[in-house]
Order: sequence, then C-alpha cells, then structure tokens
Amino acid sequence: MDQSPIINLKDVESTYSGSRHEPLYLKGINLTVNTGETLGIIGRSGAGKSALLRCIGLLERPLTGLVAIDQKNLTFMASKELCNERRTIGLISSKAEFLNSKSVYNNIALPLKIQGASKEQISKLVLQALTRAEIDNKDHVLPANLTPLQRVQLDLARTLVNNPKILLCDDIFVGIDHKSAEILAALLKKIQYDTKLTIIITTNDAEVIKSLCTNVIIMQQGSIIEKCSVVELFTKPKSDTAKDFIRFTTKHELPWCLRRKIIAQNTSEHHAIVRINFSECLAPEEILSNTLEAFVLKMNIIQAYQEIIQTQMINIMLIEIFGDHDIVNDAITFLTNNGLQSEIIGYVPNIN
Repeated sequence: MDQSPIINLKDVESTYSGSRHEPLYLKGINLTVNTGETLGIIGRSGAGKSALLRCIGLLERPLTGLVAIDQKNLTFMASKELCNERRTIGLISSKAEFLNSKSVYNNIALPLKIQGASKEQISKLVLQALTRAEIDNKDHVLPANLTPLQRVQLDLARTLVNNPKILLCDDIFVGIDHKSAEILAALLKKIQYDTKLTIIITTNDAEVIKSLCTNVIIMQQGSIIEKCSVVELFTKPKSDTAKDFIRFTTKHELPWCLRRKIIAQNTSEHHAIVRINFSECLAPEEILSNTLEAFVLKMNIIQAYQEIIQTQMINIMLIEIFGDHDIVNDAITFLTNNGLQSEIIGYVPNIN
C-alpha cells in the first residue's frame, strides 16, 4: 500500500464553539496523515476534535495555515474548484440529516442528481454504494424507520457514491449499542481494505481505537499534544490526557465490587489499584518479586490477561498495592524502569 502523505496541515489555526457555545481556537495544528492510514482522534469534550475534521474537509477555512490534500493546497481555492476537490473527502456523522420524505435510495442519489449525473450512472453508483455500506436491503425504506446503525450506514453510502479518497468520521459510534459498534467497525475495515481509503475517526471509545486505528492523536484545548501508534497509547501513554483515557478504560475492566468503590485521591483508609502492561518483558514475575524485596509493601494480583492490539500481544495486570503512599510511588517507578509500564488508576478501601 502507498504510504505517501495524503493529508498535510501546517500551522493551522481556526475558531470553533465549545459545549457552552463559547469561542475556542485550534492552535498551531501540524499533522501529516499517510494514504491508507486509519487515524483516531481522542480528547475531552471541547478539545477541538470535530473542528479539526472540519478544517481537514475544508468545511471551514482556517484563519491561518495550510491544508493540503493529495499535494494540492486547498486553503485558498475558489469556491467552485474547492467544491470539486471536496468530493474526494467524505464526512459522516452521528448527527447526519436526511430528507425524511425520500427513500434511502433517493437520499443517496441526491448528490449525484445535483452533479448532473445520468440515470444510468446514478443507478449504478447508488447500488454500488448501498452494497458497500451493507444497506442494500433498505433501499426503499424511509430514514425515519432506520436503526441508529442503519442511519450511519446510510450516511456512509451517501458519501461513498463520490468514491472518496478520505473518510472523516465524526463520533459515528455515539448512540449505537456495543454489537452495532462491532458491526460498524468491521464494515469500515472491509471498505478500507477494498477501496484503500484513508480514515480519520473522532472517538473516545477505547475498543474502537484498538480495533480500527493504526495511529492516534490526542487533543487538548485546541492543540495536538501527542501522536503515537495505538500500541504506544495503551502501553506507554505520555500526556495526562492519554493516561486519563487509559485509566478510564481500565476502570471498566475492574470487578464491580472494586469499580464502584474506586476514588481518585489516596487516604489512610485506602490502597492503590495499579495497571501494569508490558509487551517484551521476559521476566515479569521476577521483577514483581524484586519489587517486594526492595520495598516495604504488599501486592495482590486482581487480574492478569492478554490482548492483541495491531497484531502485537500486550500483557496486562491489575494489582492492589498496600503500603505507604511515597513507597508505593517509588515502587511504581521501579517497575516502570524495569520494563513494566505502571500507572495508579485509583484507590479502594482497605478491608479490615
């Protein structure tokens, strides 16, 4: 697969509205995305994830900076020329709107009719898009009668009729259940494999990031603060936002009896819950044993399991550590320095 850059943003700045409609700013965005890459964008509400997608798709022109798609500078293109170029960039959203009086088929056909395509072209391209989006059995259904997953599939099919090179996905996994999310992720994987699409997804769903993405960027207050592979995100997070993302994910892996009691701050009546992960460490048991010998504390393994992220096996342990707060922190540093990436995810009450 061609690994040449297809998206290049340089020193991009733009405005966007926060959750309270206050003016916020994208600041100094520099980003390169390669052809065929699947990039995830994570960050807290108001971080600028959706605003960045809109800049990439030139739905909003940046105040300053350069947006180049396939080595073409789109930033200052005239509206007509930009409209033609934007057909190669698809945007789908969980909040997509449709003509509810028109069938699924006619909603997909509408962009082609506007472009002046013939009936034969429209029929061929719409049926092809319906099949690719796996919604061909709903062609005569009205959008109001679709499930949340099927509405995303309709939006996807409507985008695919233009045969885009880039697909921007804005929170498309919001509002659908776990099984539907798995179906949608598998569908996007298949479409990308068949069409060599470059996909960018905004999401805070860890399972979506793990199953779909090759790389990820972390945004905070309108800036990109970290870019890494998905494996690095889950094994060696650097920024506080990335660590919080991992910490939140891990809490859902805890047994319910601990999850419902976990707090963020340590007290004398609580002890630490620590997440340890490693991929290449050859002797984790020996390192844990050395830690117990070097520090005055006790450990208890709650869970130990493996998962595959991007074909790489990751080993994960959740452990309880009992001991003085400073000693526990020193022990975690010792573990990390010896190849076991460790992070306190919270504190639970001691059992007397």
